This record gives sequence, structure tokens and C-alpha cells, in this order.
Amino acid sequence: KVSQILNFKKNYFYYFLFLYSICGIFLSLNVGITHDEYHNFFVGEANKKKILDIFFSTNYQLKPLEGLNLHYGSGFHLLSLPIDYILNLFFTLKHVSLESQSILIKHPSVFIFFALSGIYFRKIIFIITSNKDYSSLCTVLYLIYPYLLGHSFFNIKDIPFLSVWLICTYYIISIAKSFYKEKKIKNKYFIILGILSAYLLSIRITGILIFIEYLIFFILTINISKFDYFVFFKLFYKKIILFFLLTLSLFYFLSPSYWSNPLEVINGIIMMSQHIQTVCTVTLGECMKAQNLPSSYLPIWLFFKLPILILFGLIYLILNEKSFFSPSLNGIIITSILGSTLLIILLLILFNVNLYDEIRQVMFLIPLIFIISMASIFILPKKISYSFIGVFIIFFIFQNIKIYPYNYVWLNNLTHFTQVNNKFELDYWGVSSKKIANFFNIKNIKSNECIISNRNRGIKDFIQNKDNCFLPFQDLHKKNTRPFYVALMERGINKGLPNNCKNIHNEKININFSKESLIMARVFKCD
Repeated sequence: KVSQILNFKKNYFYYFLFLYSICGIFLSLNVGITHDEYHNFFVGEANKKKILDIFFSTNYQLKPLEGLNLHYGSGFHLLSLPIDYILNLFFTLKHVSLESQSILIKHPSVFIFFALSGIYFRKIIFIITSNKDYSSLCTVLYLIYPYLLGHSFFNIKDIPFLSVWLICTYYIISIAKSFYKEKKIKNKYFIILGILSAYLLSIRITGILIFIEYLIFFILTINISKFDYFVFFKLFYKKIILFFLLTLSLFYFLSPSYWSNPLEVINGIIMMSQHIQTVCTVTLGECMKAQNLPSSYLPIWLFFKLPILILFGLIYLILNEKSFFSPSLNGIIITSILGSTLLIILLLILFNVNLYDEIRQVMFLIPLIFIISMASIFILPKKISYSFIGVFIIFFIFQNIKIYPYNYVWLNNLTHFTQVNNKFELDYWGVSSKKIANFFNIKNIKSNECIISNRNRGIKDFIQNKDNCFLPFQDLHKKNTRPFYVALMERGINKGLPNNCKNIHNEKININFSKESLIMARVFKCD
């Protein structure tokens, strides 16, 4: 058994995954705390303490979610608790405040979720191709794709949601496979899928969309298997009822904010689809408002965010549709994934759902798009498909090293024709706040020389001199004692400045061998 474990040729993917996970955990702890993490953390803490009060007789006596968003899920925070506890034994993180330590320690949990999704991504590719080497190669590509990798360092909402969605997809595929081949479905598949579906909903209520995927799988599996719907329900109605009961009960257990009124979940679905967000997202040069998006918003971002290899795979799929949309197990899998992806995108456009921050709200569709594309590329001659993927893996590794910690900002090479500055949203999460804090640490500014920033909290987390003066951003145009500093980041790098302010630092990166410098943040000194 030891010799089998040490067999590198047989287990090279798991060796890669182990090293990848170790590196990712350390890298995630060296990314700044982004603007959205505080609110999510407070919601998670409030819900956690309410569960402890009721089920474990603690006495926090909180008014949970007072002043917070009632409909924000906190499932990730509940499951990450044991991971947080273990990591706290190894990392002290004393360079940030006590409250911020609790947020920063969650970054590795996010990354572990993403690494775990890679295992299930590989399983799905293997079901389609029956080729372990190809499945492993595709998974490496998926795990080092800069956009998702960058988010996996800090995104406590979208990456866990994406990961659980992908795992749910694996189990609905397993159910379809079992029924297609044996006309049987094991109880454990319904139980596992029920637990996972409930957990998905507890992370984000928009997880309700996965039932579109389940429905399409269900319809196609029965039709391609040439089975009668009535007979199917007669055989499996008890298991289907078990699935829904398990999903609902566990979802409500993990969602204390709905305990007082279970029907409030309906308002949650409506509210989160029309989430009040007044920002606009710079998209191909146009500032597209979240509450009035054109139908071109998602197609544009998907076109520029997906790797060219994945776009090629999608085109190749269209040109060879007869090879994929056949009455077979692969036909069920590929058609269901493609159909549910397109239908979800179409529904989001038709119902004018508020979206912002490029494609973070539909990030869960990206692994599904990768699966479809990788299945398409597999039918190419082996030397060509493996070479294509190998070249992109090398390219992604180079890019990840070069642009860290801004990996999530990555766009594909098609931006060479459009340029990026003022054309696309860049550091909208505020990862640059830690870099700006480091700049002030090196400059060692005096305590009475105040800093004004649209991300004061993100800078304070990592500033060494805790006596540094910070003024709120609304004080920017007041009569402030000079000299003072202005740090502009996220969507505010082009904000107007008072007179006599000199640009003393720009936080910049270059992507895809382009000579264009992308400006993440600016620092000014006002004398």
C-alpha cells in the first residue's frame, strides 16, 4: 500500500494538488482583506451565535442581523469553523487587528473549497472521457486559471458557492449515469445531493437556480433512456420526497435569519435578484449600471474573461455538434450542462437581474463552461489537445506569478485589440489596499500627516504605525491640515483631487505580455 501511495506516475495529480494547496494557503494569507469581507463576516458571526444560543445553550443574546443584510447566507462561515480553528494553531497573524485576524484566517478555507472543487472537476471530465491523464491535465488548467485562482485567495462568497455547485453537478451526473446504465439510483445519491443542495442555498439563496440544472438532467435522462415518466415517479417518488425534505430542513437549519418567518425566503429570492446596488461596472469602455444593464453585459465579460482555449473549444463544439448531442450518457451530460448554462444566462438577461463586478455573480457557471469546452477539445488528435492545454498551463503559471495578488483581474489576450485601462473594471475588490499600506509603511509617514482613502479600513489592517491619522473619504474636499495623503483605489482611482496634490505612487501590473500598465491604485501627497 505504501508503494502504491508513493507511485508518482499513478498519483501525480494528488502530489500536484497537495503542493498546490500548501502554496495556495500561504498565498491566500498574504492577500489584503477586501471590502466585501467585513459584512459577510458579521452576518456569519451573528448567525453562528444564534445557532449556538438555541442549540448549545450559550448566552450571546444577540439581535442577529440587526443593521445587516437579512438575506446574506452564512453557510460558508459555519462549515469553515473547524478549518479556522486548526489554522489558528499554525498562524498567529498578529500584524492585523484581532477582528481582522478572524477574517483573514478564512482565506485558506476559501482556497481549500476551490482545491476540493478541482477533485470533482476531474471526476466529471473522467466520466466524459474515461481518460485519467486528460482529466488531470484539464483540472490543472482549471485550478491555475488566473481569474478563479485570484478569487480563491479571498472571495468568501462566490468561490465556496462555485465549488459546492460543481460538486452538486457531479452527483446529479452520477444519478443520471446510474439510471441510464442500470435503471437504478442509490439512496446515498439522493441524500448527498439533498445535503449539498441545502448547503448551496445556505451560502447564497440564488442557489435556487441549480434546480434548473437538475430539471434539465431529469428530462434528458428519462427521454434518452426512453423511460416512462409515470413509471419513473412510481419507482422513485419516496427518494425524491426524501431529497426535497432533506434539502428544505437542512437549509433552514443553516439559515437562522429565516427562522422567525420561513416564508421570508421568497422575499430573499426576489430581493437578491434585484439587489440594490448603485455602482456601475466599466465594460468595454461603457459604465454599465447594475440596475439598468444592457443584454450585452454578460456576453462581453464572458468573451473577455474566458481563456481563448475555452472559447475555441466552444466554437469547435458548435461545428461538431453531432459528435456531442447524441442519445448517449455523454449526450445527457454535455447537453444538460450546456442547456442549463445558456438558460440561466438567458433568464438573468430576460429578468434584468442586477449584476455588477463583471461576472462574479455568475462565476459558478465557469467550471461548467470549462467542462463543455474540455470535452470538445478531447476529440482532437491527442498530440494537439495535450499540446494546447500544456501551452496554456505554462502561460497561466507565468501570469499567476507575474500579477499576484491581482490574479482575479486577468483578462484574455483579446484585450490587445481593445486595451484595458478605462475599458474594463480592474481592482474592484480593493486587494491593492495592502500594497498601499506597505507603501506607507516604507515611506514611514508622520502620525499627524493624515491619510484620506476610499478604503481606509483596508489600509488600517496592515499599517504598522497604528497611530497614523486617517480621515473619512468625504473629508477629501474639506479644508484639511497639510500635508496629507490621498489613496485612491477600487472604482475611485480617477476621483477629483484638491489643488496642489502630487501623484507620488501608482500600483501597476502588466498582463499577457502587454506593454500597457494597468493602474490598480494611486497615492497623492497634498502639500
